[in-house]
Amino acid sequence: MDRKLRVQIEHLRRRLNGIDREDQDQLLALSQRLDRLIVQYQRQVFVALKDRQGCLGLKK
Repeated sequence: MDRKLRVQIEHLRRRLNGIDREDQDQLLALSQRLDRLIVQYQRQVFVALKDRQGCLGLKK
């Protein structure tokens, strides 16, 4: 998996946890960025698993 992507996700998660809850605009912006990174990561995992199943002859 992409280590850089995991590091970005963790960095944004920590920033999000440290933001003042009153700053709704910044919370929303960081949350949306984090959501996009998580979706990107999940897609990579799905593709990797699909490729692995194909290599192992497990495809249906």
